Amino acid sequence: RPRALAATWSRARRRRQHARRGAGGGKRPSRGILLRFALPVLVALGMLGVGLYGPLGLAGGDDTHCAPPLELRVLTDPDLEDTFRTAADAYLTSEANTTEAGCRRTGITVYSAGSSDVVEALRRHTDAWKEPGADEVDPQRDIGPQPDVWIPASRAEVDRVLEQQDTDAVAELEPGERPLARSPVVLAVPSRLAPEPLNEVTGRPLTEMIEALTARAEDTGVRRPDPEFTDSGLLATVGLYGDTAAVARGETMVRQPGPPSPTAGDLLCALPDDDAVDDRTAALVPEFLLISGVDCEGTVRAPRTALYPADVPGMDPVFVRVRWDGGETDATARDAAVASFRDWLAGEGGEEVFARYGFRDPDSLEPIDEDVDLDVVSYAPSPLDASAGRDEMERALGAYQAYGGPGRVLFLLDSSGSMAGLWEGPSGGPGLLRQTLGGLGSDDEYGVWAVADTGDGPYETLLGFGRHWRRDAEEAVDERARVRDASADPHAALLAAFDEMEDRGDDGRPQMIVHITDGRHGSYLEGGRLREVLDRAGAGGVPVTVAVLGSGGCDEGRPDQRIAEVSGGRCLDAGDDVGAALHDEIARIGTGDD
Repeated sequence: RPRALAATWSRARRRRQHARRGAGGGKRPSRGILLRFALPVLVALGMLGVGLYGPLGLAGGDDTHCAPPLELRVLTDPDLEDTFRTAADAYLTSEANTTEAGCRRTGITVYSAGSSDVVEALRRHTDAWKEPGADEVDPQRDIGPQPDVWIPASRAEVDRVLEQQDTDAVAELEPGERPLARSPVVLAVPSRLAPEPLNEVTGRPLTEMIEALTARAEDTGVRRPDPEFTDSGLLATVGLYGDTAAVARGETMVRQPGPPSPTAGDLLCALPDDDAVDDRTAALVPEFLLISGVDCEGTVRAPRTALYPADVPGMDPVFVRVRWDGGETDATARDAAVASFRDWLAGEGGEEVFARYGFRDPDSLEPIDEDVDLDVVSYAPSPLDASAGRDEMERALGAYQAYGGPGRVLFLLDSSGSMAGLWEGPSGGPGLLRQTLGGLGSDDEYGVWAVADTGDGPYETLLGFGRHWRRDAEEAVDERARVRDASADPHAALLAAFDEMEDRGDDGRPQMIVHITDGRHGSYLEGGRLREVLDRAGAGGVPVTVAVLGSGGCDEGRPDQRIAEVSGGRCLDAGDDVGAALHDEIARIGTGDD
């Protein structure tokens, strides 16, 4: 069964890829590629007229033999593969694809590959796709054969290729003018956590929806599929980062152990592995999967309700004809086969398949199937961004990829007189700081400020901001860190720290401010001063992790707890293993001790 084998091998490869991705201490995975080993088998079987297309035999029971059908190769987004496989299967036996003699005009192979890899190959490597060489770039090996048709999940992906395609490219794209169907990307919330009343299901930014969700249940998590692998993950990332490109804050909202699931379908199937996780985790997935279901129907999953963020673009798959230089031999027949399949998809045949899978009408945005469960999805959510822009998709992907690079951390070490009893030993202020340095590497940038009134300002620089070898950094802290007979002004120090990180630029690299303190701030973090710090922390996009050397410093409503929460960071006190927890937080930002 070639098709079953293809799916099995594909899933096995995805598991291996993501296992390798997760082997770097929690770092964001490198780019993955969906390699379908069975494609050559499928193509060969299709050319022989067997496998997906049935045997070449007597048509209609007479003595007429059917000629081998022309083979079309259809490349699509991984989240759409099941839909278009079903559509291709239906088309193969339709009247549109059957001759008067009962023979099939066309065979179709549907396959998928990581969305960012496909865009890059169509931009830069069409020559290697057509004629693979000895170099490492080989799209035929890593993606599949040259497609006749490409169906990305967003028209923006086509625009990204057309805007930056090499002038000597040997593939020409001809996109359709309208999408085949639409599907919003939704925040699928466990129904027990859905807002009441449901008039809150749409019209708000994604980050605001997530904040409201976590306010209802603190242990709630949010997950999203891999933005490099499938368009649904990248579309969700557009909303996570927002207009201000607050990358670190957005990534904090979808932080999870291990690498992200490759596809939205994989994500919805992975959550039930742990009932407790499934029951308190929202998923950013295309709406149609909540209607059609996913390939794990035997698993009991927590029921979910769809929320519709106002700033998350939706899926709008478009049919793209791909012409290759030198393909003139059968150009007329191939054009006719492509046009027939395209017209069928845009007509009643395709509409029936899209309705079955839970898609919306491309023009009205209403569900094609009027019998959908309105307890799960909204009939006509509004407002609803239906399409993504080329530039915002490009920016979001670039920021996501950069986020996995070297990090930036600014340490603020409370060095005021009240820290005298919390200074010595591995659990003292300098000792904790030294422990965290193992999560940073020579490519990361960091600095250390001693926060206490110096007479000239609210802090003294112990270690200048930049790249450091760990031994040099530890020696600098050991030699220069000391308790001052002076008070600390965390209000002024934190505002200066926000300025420092802002000056470093928002290039998508992970950033963090770490404040190690005893939590005795007095009037320095009260009233208008506290409000000013909270405003800057909320708007800056740089998470603040506060390590309070004492008990109760992270109680609800305390200044350090509020600063950490509004910035997207963490507050750690005596109720936590502060050293281990702080090291873990730094490890999320840094590249690791080398």
